Amino acid sequence: MAQYTYNPSIFEVKSIDQARRIIVTEEAGLGTDERWAVETPYVADLIHETINVRSSSVLVDYGCGIGRLAKELISKFGCRIVGIDTSTAMRALAVDYVQSDRFFACSPAMLDGLVERGFLADAAFSVWVLQHCLKPAEDIDRIHNALRPGSSLFVLNCLQRAVPTKEQFWLNDGIDIRSTLSRRFCVVSEGKPSAEKVANHAVGEFWSHLRKA
Repeated sequence: MAQYTYNPSIFEVKSIDQARRIIVTEEAGLGTDERWAVETPYVADLIHETINVRSSSVLVDYGCGIGRLAKELISKFGCRIVGIDTSTAMRALAVDYVQSDRFFACSPAMLDGLVERGFLADAAFSVWVLQHCLKPAEDIDRIHNALRPGSSLFVLNCLQRAVPTKEQFWLNDGIDIRSTLSRRFCVVSEGKPSAEKVANHAVGEFWSHLRKA
């Protein structure tokens, strides 16, 4: 990455509609609205099946965006969710989109502060996020630190990286997210999302259910 300039400004959106188009891009001829309607409940159910979401659960949504999955999970299961995102715009829009007292959004630095003061979540999930992070090992460490021992993490991610840069827009820097996750978490199960429910990215996708030792 030395010859490239990290450029996360793409995520500093001005409206919920603009955020939706970035969070769920057009893929394989499917538009944002169609993907949002089909993929969102499917992924929420997949999260529930792996980490067993309950009404008493307090979850971390790492890379929450405007709270697409947080809204779905709260509606279905009545859980509480702490959304984490680097984008101040996404965090601000999330409050309006989710519209629930069971949700709030904060920065990664604020999550670190909460953990330092004793906060630990029951489980966490991160969907289409780690592929974009500049230093994913640090983000994975942050998630690990925010979880109780024995807690689960659900990750849905592309196999290839897509780091936003000024010079090349989306850059594949070669970092293997699956290997990086396995250095900090125990792998419980892995799989591929349904091609009927999730657009078929050319680079391929995977989901992992992991556990903190």
